[in-house]
Order: sequence, then C-alpha cells, then structure tokens
Amino acid sequence: MDDLMVWISLGLVLGISALLVVTGLKKKPGIGIVLAVGIIALVLWWRDQGLGSLGLRAPENWWATLGLGLALGAGIQLLSVVLIEPLSEKLTHRQHDHSVLAGTKGNWKMLLLWIVTVWVLVAFVEEGVYRGFLMTETAWLLGFGRLALIANLFFSSLVFGLSHGYQGRAGILSTGIVGLLLGLIFIRSGFNLWLPVFVHGFIDTVGITMIAFGWDKTLQRWVWGGAVEGGGA
Repeated sequence: MDDLMVWISLGLVLGISALLVVTGLKKKPGIGIVLAVGIIALVLWWRDQGLGSLGLRAPENWWATLGLGLALGAGIQLLSVVLIEPLSEKLTHRQHDHSVLAGTKGNWKMLLLWIVTVWVLVAFVEEGVYRGFLMTETAWLLGFGRLALIANLFFSSLVFGLSHGYQGRAGILSTGIVGLLLGLIFIRSGFNLWLPVFVHGFIDTVGITMIAFGWDKTLQRWVWGGAVEGGGA
C-alpha cells in the first residue's frame, strides 16, 4: 500500500468513526449509519470491490454457522442481561435507555417489525460498517499481528460503544463490551462477516423479545435479587 493509499485509508477509518460517534452521541444514529453506508458504497465502487471485501464470503457450512450464531447470540445476550448490563449501570450510575422499544410491550406486530428491522438493517448494516469495513480497513493499516489485532479490536469496540450514545452512559459501556465480543468473533472467523451477522441478529432478537415481555428484569431480579432495577438490551 503506497503512502497516498495509506492516508486515504486512515482518513476513511477516522472520518467514518467520528461520524458514527458524533451522530450517536447526538441521538441521531440513523443519520450516521446511512452516511457511513453511502461513503463505504462509494469507496467499494471506486476500488472496484464487491461485498466480499467486507467479509461477506460464503462460509463452509451455512447451517453450522447459523447454529453457532444462534448459540453465541443467545448466550451473549443472556450474559449481557445478567452481568454486563447490571455492572454497566452500577459503574456509570445510570440506567439503560430502552425507551425506543416501549412500543413492543404487549404488541406482537411491533415486536415482529422490530425483529425484521434488526435482521435487515441492524445485523447486516452495522456488522458491515463496524466489523466488515472499519476492522478490515484498520487491519490493512496496522497489520495482522497480535498487538495490531488487539488495538484494532479495542478501537472498533470503542467506536461501536460511543456510537450507541443514545442509549445513555450504561448503554455505551455495555454495547462497547458486546462490540468487543463481536469483533473477537470476526477475527476468529478469519474476517468472515457471516458469523458476526448471525450472532448480532440473535443478540438483538433475544434482547428485544426479553424486553417486550419483561423477561430481562425478571431474570435480573432472580439473579441479583432487589439489587438491580434496570435491564434490557
């Protein structure tokens, strides 16, 4: 990679990261993600690259990848509900802000709409942006050595957490931790995006369903007793 390409690549990583963080903190994440997708689409067109460059390459076994995604996604969400989120709330002295999901409570149509939206827009788009583009681009800048991958992982997780600033301080911390796990899965998958997409989709599907039925708070009270009042994904 020549010097000009290095500077262009660095500018893309930092520029898109800043865009996502600023719009997330200003509680306008949709604007940031749409602009990021537009920029990435132009970059891929300019480079004459396809979605495969983001890691969307067919896995060896679709069913095994889907099943592993379900197991990891459900497991991470349960871990988030009983440990990551309560600890995030204790450390930040703030509750998670899940007001955007208030319409799902007792409303099957709204719940199903959210689940479809999660899979079509959130799982694919967010993974394509945060892991598929930002982590891959950063890897080409820093390299694929152990320290470089660790730096890449923590940087992408920081951006992922801060860009969810609309969820409040606790949401930033817990989302950043989940982003760390998703990034690790991406790296362990050989920078193939399909497993993180499935994991992310099942994390949000389980999380939204638990919030809709109040199971998140029930589980937290069962684990922590009366020490935790907040909850959710």
